[in-house]
Amino acid sequence: MSILVIGATGFVGPPLVRALLARGEAVVAVSRTGAGPAGVAGDRRDPLAIAALARARRVTTVIDLLAYVPGDTLPLIGALEGLVERYLLVSSMDVYRNYEGLHRKAEPEPVLEPMDESAPLRVTRHPYRTAPRRPTDASDAWLDDYDKIPLEEALRRSSLRHAILRLPMVYGPGDRQQRFAWILSPMLAGRARLVVDPRWAAWRTTYGFVGDVADAIAHCASRSQAPDGVFNLGDAEPPDHHAWIARFADALGWPGRVDLRDAPADSPISGLNLAYTLIADSRAFREAFAWSEPTPLSERLARTIAEQRSRQA
Repeated sequence: MSILVIGATGFVGPPLVRALLARGEAVVAVSRTGAGPAGVAGDRRDPLAIAALARARRVTTVIDLLAYVPGDTLPLIGALEGLVERYLLVSSMDVYRNYEGLHRKAEPEPVLEPMDESAPLRVTRHPYRTAPRRPTDASDAWLDDYDKIPLEEALRRSSLRHAILRLPMVYGPGDRQQRFAWILSPMLAGRARLVVDPRWAAWRTTYGFVGDVADAIAHCASRSQAPDGVFNLGDAEPPDHHAWIARFADALGWPGRVDLRDAPADSPISGLNLAYTLIADSRAFREAFAWSEPTPLSERLARTIAEQRSRQA
């Protein structure tokens, strides 16, 4: 019996594979190159090939880290029905209605308290679609069809036992979005001031350290009698950005000061409606799986700082 990971060489994939192997699980780590521990070459866009691999390796659980668009995810779910016992869909907090408000796609009533799994979902679809759509041969053309909501709905309609894991904003080693570069880059450069929009400094969202997010997914996957359902992942008590600035300043011994100044009109921050927070209530997962973050905060900060320092070297 084994666990098949789709997307094993991305951001969350490597620490997830390590966490599964550390638990003694037999892992089939699928990526296009087949690189890394337990690596096997495969393409999720070929559902019959993935199904054949799952059959040959006696896979009981599939973890799909790359479920982005219906075109390749729905056929994969169909091919795995009756073949594997569980399917773990890695989803996102961008399914919630606050997200479309944040990005000015709509103007719903803001949910101000931490959102549990029953919080209202987006009414609009395809949160990253552009007008006009991206050229079909563009490397990011898939973003026009990206939407986790129809994927979650399709999985619920299937006969597969499943868990839907809604991820927060994930940070740490390997983070291509460099979520905390706006704090760390000036500090590591030795600048005396950090200029921050006051609304952005006061804004709250749920982050999750990549090693802890991977550990939570592995914890869910490795329990054969784990409960099914939808679960938020992420830090238990997410602070605002003021607190994140203070955390990194303390970790670095940065002596500078923070200047609160409105962002320019053409800044990405000015394009957001920061009246909408993205705070996840992750108690359901923690209680159902008796789980908490294995990585101390000091280590999370240190590894994130080291990653940013290497990028600026």
